Amino acid sequence: MERRQLLKGMLAAPLAHAAISNPCLASNFLATEDIMTINQKRFTAALEKRPELIGVVGVDSNYRPQKLLLEGKLPADLTGSFYRNGPGLHQRAGQRYTHLFEGDGMVHQFHIGNGTVHHQGKFIRTDKFKQEEKAGKFLYSGPDSKLQNSQSIANPDSINTANTNVIPVNGELWALWEAGSATALNSQSLDTLGRVNIGKNTQYEQSLKGLPFSAHPKLEKDGTIWNFGYAQSGHIVLYHLSSAGALKNVALINSGFKGGMVHDFLITKNHILLVLPSLKRDLSTEGLFSSIQFHPQQPMEVLVISKNTLKITKRYELDPGFVFHFGNAWEDQQENIHFDMSLYPNSTVLHHMASMMRGEVNIPVSPAQTVLFSLMSNGKTKSHKIDGISEFPRVYSHLTGYRNRDLFTLSSVESDVWSDSVRRINLDTDSQDLYTYGKDFLVEEHVLVDQNQNAKGGYLIGTALHIPSKRTCLNIFRAQHVADGPICRAWLNNAIPLGFHGNFLPS
Repeated sequence: MERRQLLKGMLAAPLAHAAISNPCLASNFLATEDIMTINQKRFTAALEKRPELIGVVGVDSNYRPQKLLLEGKLPADLTGSFYRNGPGLHQRAGQRYTHLFEGDGMVHQFHIGNGTVHHQGKFIRTDKFKQEEKAGKFLYSGPDSKLQNSQSIANPDSINTANTNVIPVNGELWALWEAGSATALNSQSLDTLGRVNIGKNTQYEQSLKGLPFSAHPKLEKDGTIWNFGYAQSGHIVLYHLSSAGALKNVALINSGFKGGMVHDFLITKNHILLVLPSLKRDLSTEGLFSSIQFHPQQPMEVLVISKNTLKITKRYELDPGFVFHFGNAWEDQQENIHFDMSLYPNSTVLHHMASMMRGEVNIPVSPAQTVLFSLMSNGKTKSHKIDGISEFPRVYSHLTGYRNRDLFTLSSVESDVWSDSVRRINLDTDSQDLYTYGKDFLVEEHVLVDQNQNAKGGYLIGTALHIPSKRTCLNIFRAQHVADGPICRAWLNNAIPLGFHGNFLPS
């Protein structure tokens, strides 16, 4: 019991203190000018000349249910709901957030069944959202946006926007942020149910509330959930949950990493992998995202953690780089670990998202590329690059943690603003099966649906915003024939804001 009490104290104290003392979360920022008002004016002027900015305009109300117009044939064996989350509200009362990551979360549901597709979208009614909706204006500074006379920010959940991912858990949906609690939603109505208390009905009770819970949990084939949470102090919480979302184990490690962002992670059959990018924070710069700087002489570090003990067993160093997202990891019989990432040569993409929010889209960005890594049991590392721009990697979900042949990613062929293509990469041969929507489309993450779990078929589905018509469409591909293009498109009669991540729940 002493060990449990010690862990409770470790989790409740340093992590909460690190979050509250983080400069980006301090209340009542001092500012000489209203940068959020300036941002709104800049963006409005730019939008008149750059229609491709439509995806980051944002909206101020929910989307009522609508039946979508079908183009092509809807597969009879594809039934269920595709859920997608992302920042939906970027501006209030003449003020606009300064970074894309700050907008209030909005979950979209595309329900497929009986030969039809229906759509609805709702804002996630966090405490922050409800207070600001009632006031008719922003009340809190964001991680980057400095609001004059901001209300006091007691902890990260005070500004939790629940805007990054959504996963089905035990009949509910969990909308995920990064720095705070998950938010539970009704999977049918999309109504907000409230924050998830990971420690409920355990010895930790209330002590885990508000701790960071990343937007990229990994689900094993049986539904077991693994996740982590990164705090600015360098501490990382590790979570092991049942398929029903009940806590099975939790631990705390001190990574020593104070670069400001660890966005994603990996699991294998036996291990957790945390990759720490080549970042440091410039604490003289206001704002979390603005302060994150790439350090080209700083190697990336990989922490290999035992799933059984939740302790670090090995450390590896990789060449300097920056990463948001990983596809998959697995280990061979010789205990070598293999994984992929969409690797950036620097972190300009992070700051490009601030440029877009003020209407700038012609700033050069160093794109990511799929790179395969091997961590050898003898301590050495190997890497192999695959041609083409790469982001939002996905694999068949039942192969998470096990060897996969296929890797699905977004790419870009014609556009320098956003992704415009989807592709399947055969990791055994490096061959690519590519479909390009074209520069008139802003293409979002596509997810795999393989209800037979045989990794030989299934569907690849995702949304894309058509700039000229200002409409969003849901696109359905045969996963093993991406280059053939969508076999069906379901068109909304309007555009919805560009989102980040989502998942499919079969019915």
